Amino acid sequence: MRRGQAFEVFRLLIAAVIAGAILMVLLNVLGGLTITTQDPDDFVRQAVKSMAAEGGAKSSNTIVFKTGMMVNLKAAAGAAVISSDCVTANTSEVSGWDCSDKVCTYSGPKVRGYIQVICNPPESGSSCPIECTVYFKKASG
Repeated sequence: MRRGQAFEVFRLLIAAVIAGAILMVLLNVLGGLTITTQDPDDFVRQAVKSMAAEGGAKSSNTIVFKTGMMVNLKAAAGAAVISSDCVTANTSEVSGWDCSDKVCTYSGPKVRGYIQVICNPPESGSSCPIECTVYFKKASG
C-alpha cells in the first residue's frame, strides 16, 4: 500500500458524513413545510358522510387556512342525508372563520391548522339521528 491511500478513503468518509448531515437538516426543514392539497370542504363532507351511521371522530391532515376558503355544512349534511341542523361548527380556536347560513368562510391571515369532525349520538329530545360538530383548530408547531 502506498502512502496517502488511507487518507483519501478517510476524506471520502468525512465527505459522506457531512453530506448525510446536510441531507437530514434539509429533510427536517422540508418536512415542516409539507402542505396538504386536501380540500377542507371535501374532507368535512366525507367525514360527516362516513360517520353518519355510528359516529366517531376524524381529523384532517395539516391545512393552510387561506382567505376565501369555504366549508359548506349544508352540503356535508346532504351527503350524509341528515338535516343541516344536525351539523354545526366550532370556530373558537381559529379566528377568521365565520359561519353564517351553514357556510363557513375564512377571512383571516394564512395559518396552519386542521379540521376535526366529531359525530355523536344525539341528546334526548333531538330530532337528529346523529349530531356532528366541525372544529377548526390551529396546528401545533
